[in-house]
Amino acid sequence: MVPQWTDSADKHGVARGDAVFVILNATYVDVLADEPQEEGRIRLFIGLRHAQALPTDEVEVLVHEYPDHPGREAVIFHVQPLSAKYRRYRQEHPKP
Repeated sequence: MVPQWTDSADKHGVARGDAVFVILNATYVDVLADEPQEEGRIRLFIGLRHAQALPTDEVEVLVHEYPDHPGREAVIFHVQPLSAKYRRYRQEHPKP
């Protein structure tokens, strides 16, 4: 199923193709428990912008998912170069 994109996902100038690359090749993925939603959940993806990117050229992508609603499309609503907020989040919530 193809996700929906909001206008806010384009606000920071990261190409949609780069955002898709991050989602498919993320180096860090987590569900943001501190972002409660009435429905669904917010998943954070962090990864390189593209395969030839420098290690410092990371991007954060936030996707609203609806696992309890089969057939409902995910919504990509935030894409930007990795911010201090989510760099710190990754450090404070390491993955094995």
